[in-house]
Formats: sequence, C-alpha cells, structure tokens
Amino acid sequence: MTVMVAPAPVVVSAARGFEGVAALAAAGLHLPVGGAAPDGLTLHLDEDGWSLRDGATVARADFLGGRMAERLRDARRGEGRLATALGLKKHPEPLVLDATAGLGRDSALAAALGCHVIACERSPIVALLLRDALARADNGGLRDLAGRVDVRDGDARAILAALDERPDIVLVDPMFPERGKAAKAQKEMQLLQRLLGPDEDTEDLLAVALEYAVHRVVVKRPPHAPPVGGKKPAFVVEGKSARYDVYVVAGAGTAPEPD
Repeated sequence: MTVMVAPAPVVVSAARGFEGVAALAAAGLHLPVGGAAPDGLTLHLDEDGWSLRDGATVARADFLGGRMAERLRDARRGEGRLATALGLKKHPEPLVLDATAGLGRDSALAAALGCHVIACERSPIVALLLRDALARADNGGLRDLAGRVDVRDGDARAILAALDERPDIVLVDPMFPERGKAAKAQKEMQLLQRLLGPDEDTEDLLAVALEYAVHRVVVKRPPHAPPVGGKKPAFVVEGKSARYDVYVVAGAGTAPEPD
C-alpha cells in the first residue's frame, strides 16, 4: 500500500482573508498551520486556490489554464487514443472509475469525452487539490465537466467493493516518471512522489478492478514498460509518451483490436 513517506506538509495561507479557510482545512487534514515545513513541503492557499509546494516547485490541479485547458476544449477531437481505450464507440457516456485520480487530468479528460467519473484518491491532501480545481472549473465555465466528476477519498479497492453500481470501466494510472516531459512536469511529479511514495500495489489493484468492472480495465503505462504483473492485455493503444493496456472483462465479449 502507498504510504506518505515525507513529513506532513504545513498549511500556509498566503493571502489576506484566507486564514479561516486554511485553518479549517488544516484541522480536517490534521496538519499544522504556519511555521517552518520540516521537509520544505507546504499546502499553500492563495487567490488561485490550493497547491502543494516546495520553494519554486508547485503541484496544482488546474483545468482552466495552460495545455490542460486546450486538451479539455478539444477533447473529442484530440483525445482519440483515450476514447478508443475506454471503448466509447461501443459504450458512450459510461460510468468510469478512475482508481488513481491524482491531480485529476485523466478524470477530467474522460468527463470531457462524456463519461461520468468516480475519481478515487487515497491521499486526502491530493483529493483537496482536485476538489479545489473542480470548484474553480465549475465557476470558470466548465460546469458540465465538473458535474461529471465525483471525487471519493480512499483506496479504490474499498470504494469499488462498496459501490451500489459497478463501473463500466476502471482506469488505472500508476505513478511513474514521465520521461521526455518538460522539467516543470517532472518536478511536479517528483513533488507528488515525495508526498505519496511509490505505487506498490498496482498488481492487486488490477486484479480487483477486473473483478468489479463491467466491460474493461484500462491501464496507462510508459511506452516500453512491461504489462502490470506480466498480464497480457486484450489490446494496446499506443502513444509516444504513454500507452493504454486494455483488459476486457470475462463475459463482456472479445476485443481483439482497438474499436
């Protein structure tokens, strides 16, 4: 199981008038407010929302600016690989459980493609960042998208077992170094890895996902990495920076090639 390996971050309010919100969040997360951060990590609140920081390195969930905003605007045209992996031609607007939501990029892209998404995040700190981004998206013109994403705190395996309705698709994106990405993205990933530690239970998560998914499980992998646990997928959707290994659930029909 992934555990927090770094000392707990310190909550910092960096703008006048946000002190009360920061104090409430700190109490809910059992984190200290203000003072020196033991490992340099701070959970930072300002006019732009919540972020995780260490000096100039910032990890923030954001769907309104930068490259992510462009991808969401053009999702139906530009995210064909993800749409193929999810099987949206066969099953439009499915219920997708994102088992490793993180900063919510895959969840948001799936929602922009018309999916209804349960975004599972076991770290309450990262879940806070994701909820904050969705609230800003809701107020910033992406209300339909934000309304399609339901953030759940906790281990995806326990959440899957407790659901009243089984998801059509389970999406798994284990944390891995993003080679070839911009330095900013690499530093952001390193910051999250310091907080969360490595993903060490992906094989078990895949097994549980296959037990509960109705149609398929989609696992995001580095291009040259072996399949999780050596388990061969039904088919693979290739990409330059990542690929999608697609596992068809027994009894859901065969899928010998991408649809």
